[in-house]
Parts: sequence; C-alpha cells; structure tokens
Amino acid sequence: MPLEEYRRRRDPRRTPEPVPETDPDPATPDGGRFVVQEHHATALHWDLRLERDGVLVSWAVPKGLPEDAGTVRMAVRTEDHPLEYLDFQGEIPRGEYGGGRMSVWDSGRYETEKWTDREVAVVLHGERAAGRFVLLHRPDERQDRWLLRRTREQPPGARPSGAPLPRDPALAVPSRAARLPSGDDWWVRPVFGGRRVLVRSDGGRLTLHPVDDDGVPGDPIDPPGRLRELGPALGAGGHLLDAELTGRGELWVADVLHTGGRDVRALPLDDRRALLDALPLEGPHRRPAPLYPNAGAQLLDAVRAQGLPGVIAVRAGSAYPAAGAPSDDWREVPVGGSRTRGTRPDGYGRAALSNPDKVLYPATGTTKADVLGHYLAVAEAMLPHLEGRPATLKRWPDGVGASSFFEKNVSRHAPSWLRTARVGTPGGRSESADFAVIDDAEGLAWAANLAALELHVPQWRLGPRDARHPPDRVVFDLDPGEGTTVVDCCRVALRLRALLAEHGLPVHPSTSGGKGMQLYLPVRVTRPERTSEFAREVAERLAAEHPRDTVAVMARARRRGKVFVDWSQNNTAKTTIASYSLRGRELPTVATPLTWDEVEACRDPGELVFTLDDLPGRLDTHGDLMRPLIDTDGFRLPRGGAVAELPG
Repeated sequence: MPLEEYRRRRDPRRTPEPVPETDPDPATPDGGRFVVQEHHATALHWDLRLERDGVLVSWAVPKGLPEDAGTVRMAVRTEDHPLEYLDFQGEIPRGEYGGGRMSVWDSGRYETEKWTDREVAVVLHGERAAGRFVLLHRPDERQDRWLLRRTREQPPGARPSGAPLPRDPALAVPSRAARLPSGDDWWVRPVFGGRRVLVRSDGGRLTLHPVDDDGVPGDPIDPPGRLRELGPALGAGGHLLDAELTGRGELWVADVLHTGGRDVRALPLDDRRALLDALPLEGPHRRPAPLYPNAGAQLLDAVRAQGLPGVIAVRAGSAYPAAGAPSDDWREVPVGGSRTRGTRPDGYGRAALSNPDKVLYPATGTTKADVLGHYLAVAEAMLPHLEGRPATLKRWPDGVGASSFFEKNVSRHAPSWLRTARVGTPGGRSESADFAVIDDAEGLAWAANLAALELHVPQWRLGPRDARHPPDRVVFDLDPGEGTTVVDCCRVALRLRALLAEHGLPVHPSTSGGKGMQLYLPVRVTRPERTSEFAREVAERLAAEHPRDTVAVMARARRRGKVFVDWSQNNTAKTTIASYSLRGRELPTVATPLTWDEVEACRDPGELVFTLDDLPGRLDTHGDLMRPLIDTDGFRLPRGGAVAELPG
C-alpha cells in the first residue's frame, strides 16, 4: 500500500493537498519527472520528490540542494506522495500535518544512474536544480536519515560545481579621509549610524555576525524578528553580505562577497552591485544601501541634513578589498552626524545617568543614553498612564543578553525626591514593599539609570495615604500560543471589540512590545473583583463562540494554535506592561498604542513591531492613542453574566 502512510496523515476535508482514494498502478511507466517544493512548515525546508513506480519518492532537505561538491546536506526520507503532488502549491492549514505555505521551487525531468536501498544517483534537468546529485544512506544511521551531495564530476553541459560558502571571512576596512576623493570615478553610499554586520544565509537560515573595527566578525547573533524572513527569501543557496544594522532593526546591505555558489570578491564593483540588486533584498526593514555617483559637497550636505555620520566612497571598477590594512579603494568620510540619537543625554534634572555609553541592546548597539532618550521623548504621553500607580521595575543591569530581575521594593536606592508608596504584597516575600511611583520625567530618568527597561503597573491607582482605589481599567491580554502570531491576535481583538460594542463599551488596542497585544477599557466599579469577573466572562464567551482559535484557560497545552485571552491580569495583585514602555527583547521594542485601522489591516507580524526610533514620529502623527483612558470618566460594566450569555 504505497500511499497508506500519506493518506493516514491527511484529512481531505481539512487540507487542500491531493488525497487520492486509491493506490497507483505500480506498472505505470515512469515519466522521469521531479519537483522541488519550498515548504514553510514548522521549520523551513525543501522537499525533493522523484517519480518512481507510480508515486513520488520524497526526501525533506532542511537546507535545500547544495550548490557545491564540498557541502553535504542532511535529507530525511518521508512518506511517498501521489503524482498529483508534482504541481501542488498552496497553504496547508495550521495544525495539520506539514501545516504551512508550500510552493514549487523547481521542477523538470531527471535520469536515474543508480537506485538501491542505500544509494540513489540522479541527474536533474531543471532551471535551478540542475546537475548530478547523490543520496546516500549509511547502514549505521536511522532508516529515514540520508545524506545529499552534488558530485564533483558533472555531466556534459551541466553547470560546474560551485565554491563552498567561506566561514566568516573578514570584511573590508575603509581608510579614513577628511574629504571626498576628487574625480568622477567614485561611487558614494551613506553610513546610517548603525552596527556593521556580516550577513550569512545558508539554506534559508540567516545569522548576523557583528564586525569589529578591523573587519573581523564576532559570534553570531539571531536576526531581529522582522528580518528573519530574509533567509527564506534568499532561498536554499549560500550568501555572504556586507551590511549595516540600525537601531531601528533596519538592514542596509552594501556589498556581496559570495552568492550563487561563487566567491565574487574579485569582481569589479559594477558586477557585484548587479548581483546584489538581483537578490530579493527589498522588503520590510531591509534593502540595498543606495549608491550614488560622486556628487561632492551637495551629497555631503544631504547626508549631514539627515543627521547621518558620514559616507563611504568606493572606487569604480575596484574589487572587494582584501582583509587586513585599510583599503585606499574604500574611504570613509565623516560629516559630523551622530552614530546614536543626536545629543547624548547624561541625565535629567536631579537624576544623573552613569555609564551612558553602556550597550543594553547588543543587536542594535542601543545604549543606556538611548534608553533615557526614549523615555524623555515619550514622557508627555506616558506619564499620565504611570501617575499614581505603583510601578514594578524589570531591570537588565548588563543588557538584554544577560539576566534580568523584577524589583518592587526600591527603598534601598530610591532618592529622597522620588515618590514611593508602601503597598501590600500578598503572597510576596514580605507583607508590603516600597514601590516607586513615577510621576515626572526625573522619575523616568532615575529608572533608566537603573537599566529598568520595562515599567509594569496595575489597573488601579493609589488614593489618600497610599490606599488602593478600585480599578479604573479592564485589560484583555491577547497572548498568541504556539503556531500563532499577533496577526491572529488582531482577529480576536476585532471580535472582542464587536462583542463589547454591543454593550456600548469601547476598547483601545496596543501592542505588548512582544508577541501579543492588549485591549484596554476605562471603567467605574465599586468592587475590586468586578473587573476580573467581567474580563473572565468576556474571555469565556469568545472561547465558546470561537473554540478553534481562542482559549480562555492558562494551561499551555490547551493554547497551541490558539490565542489565549488572559483575563487574569485584572487581579489587583498583578501588573501589565505600561504604554510606551520599552521591552527587554532583542530589539528595543516598545508597547505601542494602535489605531483600529492598523489592527484591521495587519497581515504580517512585522507590521506591528515598533522600536524606540518609531515612537516620536507616531506621537507626532497620532498623539497619545491611549488618552481616552485618562479623559473618560469610565464606563459602568453590565450586570454579572450579561456578556457571558451566548445568543440563542
């Protein structure tokens, strides 16, 4: 039964894949066809399928077909597929076997040179997959574990085997110059004030290697989330790129060292630039660095006006410079801009900033001074949401790559001018703690100096003598489970908005600065427990109406493939990330209020990722989108159970 395993794993009612009811006739003559499909499942891989005995014999190749004879790829033998799969492409639903997007990467015909239980040698005749390849199974390996390589000797007319991808070569080092070189045989590109990185893409896997002043790449760092799609976009081949990563997580690619199985450093600049422009680099937060003919002072004035630190001049027709001493073919010309954020703050008012150059976000080079700059830039919008609320600090003294800790009791190091409040902490290490109450920009600066990147506050304010007022907000925390993203949270948010609108209750959306989002509702209650009760009713109503993609229970096993509507953060002992707070993630992301138009339009998680550099512009455009929480008296909640009632 050659397709028994294939059919057992698939439900034709739930997947668009072809699921034939009968087995093929093994006597069907082979047409010698093959297909390679790019499969964005749990992990990106490429599926190689060869027509034989009426089925497609299949291997999953995590890094795709090798371009050179020196690279050996792992290949996992999978179940045979029906011949109808030769041209299948589409979206396999999430939660189904192999769930994810599949497309045809290449197809064509092939010739068999050898086929045994341990060795399959074929010559592929496709546009991208072309040449002689061998699949080998070693007797001491698992039954499904094979190796795939491209042979050194290729048949006549086939593209010769390429060069293996070098391991972390050093990048070119420009020489320093006081002015642009004269003459029109130079090309000039801006320096964006970010961090220079070697971009390595191998089989769809992307890593970034920060580069020191001598051009030597360091240990790899994971790319920011918004750039991770670049690896799959570059595909199964190997690429080495010279690039710059800005504090906003934007990647500007300046040059190419290796692509298409070739080391291209010896090619002249024009040829390398043509290869660079042919790569799929244009996308959200990534693009080739612009390259201009030498325009002298006019170009420098334009770069200076944008606050950029300088330019690189590259001699036309030159090869990529060898590593080592600075190259005279590459010249870096400073123009007086800044590599950080304009004037570097060293404190604010009575709050001094120690060690302002300390890097707290290694992936982007964001310093403690940059953190303070963010909090001062958003202070006018942020402070009303902190005022009167005891703040829990989450601190990263050695940056986001090291350990962190929550701090409630700040009595040991709070200055005398900072407001603190003694608040009960049931279930904590002690019965009460002295919390910071951040009411002004000096308080924000004090927190920034402690590397308190995150500020968390409860849904209630302090009253006279630091007593607790009843909650004035309800928060719905939408947390995407495994296999879901903030895009799924947006769909749930729209349903929640519609449900509450039936009761005249407006909610206001915000990103969490992480994977999920929050919705806030200003309220008036007399019993502190009422907000938590109400939020639970809403969450359970949504889960009952949409059980396939929404859940209202905390158990992680129940949340796979669903969005968890976390109502428990309305418990008066809990806190939520404050609007406009930074997050201690790889990038300096910010919990950012949204418009409902942005929620409705979201189709990609990167669309709702905002870093500290995005916030000044958003505030100029939108103002404080959470201001209704301050300006509204608050809504009375419907009677208990009213929202939980399902329509008849």
